[in-house]
Formats: sequence, C-alpha cells, structure tokens
Amino acid sequence: MQNGKPINSKKILTVSLCLLAAVYLIYHIARGLRPEAEFFAVRPYTAYDSQIFTGYIFREETVLTSRTAGSRNYHYYDGEKVPANRSVADIYTFENKAVSAKIADIKKQIEIFRSAMSLGKLTVSEVNQKIELVSYEIIQKNAAGDTAAANTLSDKLLVLMAKKELLTSGKSNYDAEIANLESQKNSLVASLGTPAESILTSTSGYFYSHTDGYEEIFTTAAAKLLTVENFDLLSMTAPANKTNAIGTLVTSAQWYYAAKVPEENADGFLVGTVYDCLFLDNGYTETIPMKLISKETASGQTLLVYYSSSMPRDFDTTRVQRMQATRGTYEGFRIPTEVVRAEKGKTFVYIFNEGTAKRREVVILWEQNGYYIVSANEKADGNMLALNDLIIINDTDLYENKFIN
Repeated sequence: MQNGKPINSKKILTVSLCLLAAVYLIYHIARGLRPEAEFFAVRPYTAYDSQIFTGYIFREETVLTSRTAGSRNYHYYDGEKVPANRSVADIYTFENKAVSAKIADIKKQIEIFRSAMSLGKLTVSEVNQKIELVSYEIIQKNAAGDTAAANTLSDKLLVLMAKKELLTSGKSNYDAEIANLESQKNSLVASLGTPAESILTSTSGYFYSHTDGYEEIFTTAAAKLLTVENFDLLSMTAPANKTNAIGTLVTSAQWYYAAKVPEENADGFLVGTVYDCLFLDNGYTETIPMKLISKETASGQTLLVYYSSSMPRDFDTTRVQRMQATRGTYEGFRIPTEVVRAEKGKTFVYIFNEGTAKRREVVILWEQNGYYIVSANEKADGNMLALNDLIIINDTDLYENKFIN
C-alpha cells in the first residue's frame, strides 16, 4: 500500500515488460549497427630473412685468342666442360656475314632450348610469375636507357617462354628441335670451307664464348686479398682489351663473389657460415650454397666476400650481378601485426571460439611486411595460438569471453 492506495501489480508488470522490450530493442539495434566479425585463419608459413647485394664475380680463367680474324664456329656451349687439347672453335678467314648471322641465330635458339630444359622443376604458374617480373624489368631498363641490360633480360625472357611452352605442350624435352637446328648449323658451317685456324685448350676447364676484359683483374688471388679500400680501386679499373679474343676458359670450379654494402645491410651475416644464395639476374634459378669467408667494415661500409667450389653447368658468369643471400629461415604461423596485444610482458591475440573471444598467447619470432612470424604450437594446451585458430581482426574492444557476432 502506498499513501493509503493499493499497489497496482498489473501496472508494475506492464512497465517492467516495456523496459525489458526497450533494452532488448536497443541491444539488437546496436548489434545490427556493429559490423560482422572478420577472422584470419592461422596457417603454417615459412619466412626468409634475406638481403640483396650487387657485386662482382672473381674466378680463375684464361682468355683464348686467335691469330687471325674471321667467322667463328664454336664446338662448345657456354658453361660446358672441355678437356685439355680440344678444339673449342674454328676460325674462317673468308667471312660471309649473312651465313655467320644465321649460324649465330641458330646457336642462340639452341642455347634457349638447352637453358629452358635445365630450369628445374617449375610449375606453369611459377613460370608465368617469372615472365611477368622479367617483362616489367625490361620495361624499366629500357625506360632508364640501359639497353644492354634490357637485351640480357630479353634472352632470359625467351628462355622462360620456351620453358612455358615445354610445360604446356606435353613434351618432355627439346631434343628433336635441337638436333634439327644442329643439322642446319652444320650445313651452314660446311659452306664456309676449310678453317684457317682451330683454337685448342692447353688445360681442361669450363668454356664461355664471351669476354669482358676483367679476366686478369677479378681473379681468385685478388679476391683473397680484398679490403674495403682496394675493392673500390679494383672496381674502377678499366677492362683490358684483348685482340681477337674468342672466349675464356674458367680453369677452376672455385670462385668468389664480393659486394660492398652499407654496414646495416650486412648485419646478421657471420664469417664461416654457409648461406643459400640466389643470383637474381641469372638464367640459373636454383640457389647456390656459398660460404662467407670475409667481412670487413670501414667508414660505415662493409665488404662481404663469399666463396663457392661449385659452378653449375647453366650458371651465367656475367661479372656484375645481383645476389640474394638468405640470412635465416623462420617457420611458424604468420599473423597480422595489428592483432597482437601486449600485457605484463606477454603477447597475445583473441580468437573466435564457440561464439566468444578467447585469449591466446603468441611468441614472436620475426616481423616481415606487416606480419609477425610466431612459433607454431604443436602441442596446443589451450593457452597458446594453434593451427586453424580464427583470429578476430576487426574488433579493437576485445576481452575474454566477449560475445562475438
């Protein structure tokens, strides 16, 4: 009873129900305005910590020359191993430019087919990606006026296109095409008559038909004595001009690669360690294990010298090349950096679990391009992030057991 009047229980019930209805309505309006939750699925990932250098190749080689000028017919392709006392080329004093041009064109076609077959186990998708990348680089080089680099890349593009044709045609090799081209080349060579000179090797080695004038400058002996100071002097040395040079014979499988870089770019590379190195401008697409044998820093610059005792058959030995060296490999889960939170010295994320947000700890291994690589929790204990967890990525106001729409 209130002020002598009985309380109307029906009225109280009606008001209570109205209030509950209003709260319920407001709640669902709020839920309707809130965006649907978005998730990031946790998957295994391997990240590579690598650095790209531009440097010089040092090797032991002998320039092969002829006594007379004229048309050349090479018996070996670039990178092939040649025994001692073997003819690598014939010289014809009577030069038929039209025939020589046809021979050179056929030889280039054969080299493209041979290189395509040696590219390794690539998928059509991987080849297409490489074709797009090289095509873009050619456009950039031409725009910058570097036509020599663009022409080199054009040859690389032809090899990739031949590789794609091989993968999509169902053929296993280009042996038949190469045999046909060799037959055409031999017929053209026969039309040149008797050679005036044959170029013989005095020792065994790997033959290359091009020279750059640095064969006696960028030697293995010079690589062993490199410092930051004499590297600059060496790189500014003008190439030697060898008259009637017809090629070079690399006489040792041992070779070196040296690059001078800003000191911070050399961080993490340790002398005595073997690194997987990929030569980005090379037709050879596999990594080469190379040992860092020297690391010297002066005036904010670091000189890195790598060594290898293996030279692959199809490796392009162009003197100046870009090399990507992998410092380390991180295996775990890749997650966006913005979803990671820190509290009391621990890092964690929130995942979606049966309609609510649950906190899961993460151990950060490395950061790369807006993502963290975190350790993979093989034995999930309920507290650590695990494979196939769904990380909530579009809600900043998260807490344990929060209902997720």
